[in-house]
Amino acid sequence: MGQRVLALWAAVVLAAGCDTSQAPAPPKAQSPPAAPAAKAAVPDVPEKDAPESGMEILVKEPAGGRTPEANAYRRDATVPAGKLIGACKWAGANPRGKAPAPEPVALDGAQAIQKAEKGEVDYYRNLGLKQETYIADAYPGTYPRGVVLALRGIRKGPREMLPRATFMVREGVLKPHIEFCPVHERAMFGTYDSYPSHLLMKGVASGQVALDEPLSAFDRDTIKPLPGGGVHYTRRPTMLQSKVVHETGVCEVGCRRHPWKRAYVVFVDNPYALVSDGPNFTLDNVPLGKWTMEVWHPRFKPVKASPDVEIRKDETTEIAVEFHPPEVLKTKE
Repeated sequence: MGQRVLALWAAVVLAAGCDTSQAPAPPKAQSPPAAPAAKAAVPDVPEKDAPESGMEILVKEPAGGRTPEANAYRRDATVPAGKLIGACKWAGANPRGKAPAPEPVALDGAQAIQKAEKGEVDYYRNLGLKQETYIADAYPGTYPRGVVLALRGIRKGPREMLPRATFMVREGVLKPHIEFCPVHERAMFGTYDSYPSHLLMKGVASGQVALDEPLSAFDRDTIKPLPGGGVHYTRRPTMLQSKVVHETGVCEVGCRRHPWKRAYVVFVDNPYALVSDGPNFTLDNVPLGKWTMEVWHPRFKPVKASPDVEIRKDETTEIAVEFHPPEVLKTKE
């Protein structure tokens, strides 16, 4: 890498609420070594710790790797497994109405930019931002999108553990909209937008704050063309890290300056989790046994939030995940 990066591993565990009370204290700041160039050198970091080549990590807490726990998940390719398939649907008769068209972000009232800079309102208005409806069409009706499904209690299995969650502000929104992150890790946040954000991450259930900091704008003047094509980034905005989180669960990420920016970090203790954006979903290589599936959605209420599933060797288990339909669909003919 052309730029050295200082990274830090910390133990992250989210509790249906991003409990950060047990996080270690930050280290004392140290003076960087002198360098002939304008920048001081920093220690190298393994490639897997760098969220994107050339990006700096904002170090807040001492290194130490993942917290060892007796029940931590580990990969074991010899564990016998089966398959889980299912469908996300509305409870009762599937409404026949079409999914409502996404409404534009108004950029005034509740959606107004806080302390807007010169040209900022026009910048976001020109992006044509739309509100998320979480409803999609599928013959012969509709289905809920963005359903979070996560099996709990699995301590070993054939799957690799998930990487840490990394979000980027792109074209006025946080991407991806929903991302998984292992416990004993932090969520990472960067930007490609031309105006600054101020990100607030907190537990959906507990309200515990895991991040409340400004994220600088991306300076387009730092993009330099290379001979023969391509570009070189002379500087990238420093990425933000969330604080340590201590149990599995969901954190909501919002923006104090741009109220429409919204994303969710789902902390998990094993890799058997997915976001269902279609009516059907599949989980392969699930270890045998009886497991509880946690079901969560940003807007819709599931009929069963914690259904049980049983996985048998070389068999396919089927499950229907139902949600109470919203009023906008109940009124359709």
